[in-house]
Amino acid sequence: MPQNFKNYNQDLLKKVVLKKNITAIVQLSVALLFILNILFALRLHQRTIIFPKIEFSFFSVAIMLSFLLAFSRKKMLKKPFLERIKQYLARAFMIFSFNLLIFLGIPIDIIYFYPTESKIYTTEYKITAPGPSRGKHGHCKNGLKILDKDNNYFFFLCINLNDKIKYGTKAQVRVKETPIGSYLIDYKLFVTSK
Repeated sequence: MPQNFKNYNQDLLKKVVLKKNITAIVQLSVALLFILNILFALRLHQRTIIFPKIEFSFFSVAIMLSFLLAFSRKKMLKKPFLERIKQYLARAFMIFSFNLLIFLGIPIDIIYFYPTESKIYTTEYKITAPGPSRGKHGHCKNGLKILDKDNNYFFFLCINLNDKIKYGTKAQVRVKETPIGSYLIDYKLFVTSK
């Protein structure tokens, strides 16, 4: 009678490869979601006002979490003192950078997705030159500062001026108010022809 032996090494190898593939797919999807969230926050940041106390608290949490996670490894205690300090600081910087990217996007997400009604009211605006920053591409030629009546902060947007229009000082805005900030949904400027 012939004996059939089962090869456990091949089955184990297939399971390991499958686990690695699943892990890689999950990591890539999380990285893709993270990048999309950052792009979403960058797109909305000019139309969003975050209250300074909230911004400070998110920044403080990012700093505390960074140092907490950076100094939590026990393996580093066996290394020489200066090498340990260098590695702790490098870890703290990497973790802080990652946390900062996460915690700077979270308030904008909360403000945008918070389920509240929007308000429509008339407010003041100013046209400024130069406008808000466009990152490494400099500033907009002209900017539009719209006052949020409820908290006395300004939305600062880019605007292209038309020479045939005389701009006033009033605008009708639709704003979504949340406990941590405001989001400018839409605006209409009151203007007249020249």
